[in-house]
Amino acid sequence: MLNHQQIKTQFEALETLQSIQKQVQQMLTQGLATTGLSMREWEVLAYLDQHEQASTSELADAFKVTRTLISRNTWRLVQDNLIQPQINQADRRIVRLSLTSNGQEAIQQIARQVQVNLQDFDHNHELVTLTKQVARLKQYLAALN
Repeated sequence: MLNHQQIKTQFEALETLQSIQKQVQQMLTQGLATTGLSMREWEVLAYLDQHEQASTSELADAFKVTRTLISRNTWRLVQDNLIQPQINQADRRIVRLSLTSNGQEAIQQIARQVQVNLQDFDHNHELVTLTKQVARLKQYLAALN
């Protein structure tokens, strides 16, 4: 059974991890600002780039959201010709999504744009804070072991 100090250390580690996640999310959101894509749309494109294809159910599971929400996100990407649906001829209910050649080009362009945006972002303070938080998290984890 955990003692009071171990529980306190676990909560501090969790708070630090959540703070790191929030900062990284903020940096990525600012990096995506000029791309016209939402964070979720970018995540879908990146997932399909890594996994080649996926169903809406797989994407919903991967992102811990509903299939309805994923369908809304992917519909715009289909309309923008960044991803394409592939209907299974044996069972038309099964639809696999994959990147189009435009989607593959967009991934590369957006990755470059995000890098440029992040370089332009005044992130010296943010990176120092982030580095300190990661170091603090390492200390918390070491204390738990």
